Amino acid sequence: MPKDALQYVRRGLISQSDFGFLKELDPSPTKKYLSFIIKSYLAGVNLDLLGNRITEYDTLLNRNQVDRKDINAFKTFSQLDEYVQAFNNIRSGRELKREIKKEADVIMDTDDIFIVVPQSHESSCLYGAGTKWCTTARNNVHWEKYFYNLITFYYVQVRSEKIKNRLPADSWKLAIVVYPDGRVVAYDAADQVIGRNFGEVKQTVRLHNLFKSLRVDSSIFIPRSLDERMEDYLSYKQQEGLKELDVSRTGITMIPEAIGGMSQLERLILSENKIQVLPESIGLLSNLKTLYLFHNQLTSLPQSLSDMKQLQWLGLTGNMLSNKSIRELKRALPDTRIYQDKREAA
Repeated sequence: MPKDALQYVRRGLISQSDFGFLKELDPSPTKKYLSFIIKSYLAGVNLDLLGNRITEYDTLLNRNQVDRKDINAFKTFSQLDEYVQAFNNIRSGRELKREIKKEADVIMDTDDIFIVVPQSHESSCLYGAGTKWCTTARNNVHWEKYFYNLITFYYVQVRSEKIKNRLPADSWKLAIVVYPDGRVVAYDAADQVIGRNFGEVKQTVRLHNLFKSLRVDSSIFIPRSLDERMEDYLSYKQQEGLKELDVSRTGITMIPEAIGGMSQLERLILSENKIQVLPESIGLLSNLKTLYLFHNQLTSLPQSLSDMKQLQWLGLTGNMLSNKSIRELKRALPDTRIYQDKREAA
């Protein structure tokens, strides 16, 4: 224990009991911080804050992360406090960055190309830094608009100098936007469209050449995680008060119970997906007049569907429903026009 620490007791500046208490705030084996602790205590520093900062400084020192290795180099506690907080902010920033990275799926990570799919606004901002994409703006309005409309973003970063030499500088960072129906649009860092797989033939060729230059297979750019996003998607759409919802040809395999909360719907289009089961909550759509389920994988229908007397049009063609279930549904909904497979019409 430093001898100068005992002088505060001998001079009557602190009591023996206070000395014992302050000694417990020093985490070092040799109590090398004790004099600084006592001086800070006499200056009126909050003891909880004092104890925390001393412990944090000691941890940083033991990890060899500080350049000021003598605590007495700090003339006041405020200087120590600012110094430690600066390191905490750096560490917090690094920890935050690590957490944000968990909110994205890395698709490719090579010496030539890095491709990631952001799953949050924060990760979009991190991986889209330095671009003019609206999905990287501080305000998350644009990100939510696209993300909750089931659009998938692939952010591509070119690392190879050889590939960079074949591309304009604005194309060293790209956003590949994939719509639920498989349409693809490529944007450069300046937010200019540089290719798409629909519309003009010229644009399709440009997209093909772009992928060729990047040496990546276009098949990796597909809609992702649509089932996982469906509940959030429905909640987002419910806020808009839509009367028609069309999620046909998105490849979804399920409809969450949350669909029942969209009571304002009048038309619901779920055709050409891979849906196997409909939730009972669909019967809560009291204003629904049109329900198209064409070409899914349904083998049965929810009982609540029989209670939807307001239905005018029901499309069931292209599923695996039994004749019996269709006949029962027709009896329950005699005023509903039901489209069905020919074999079920008999």
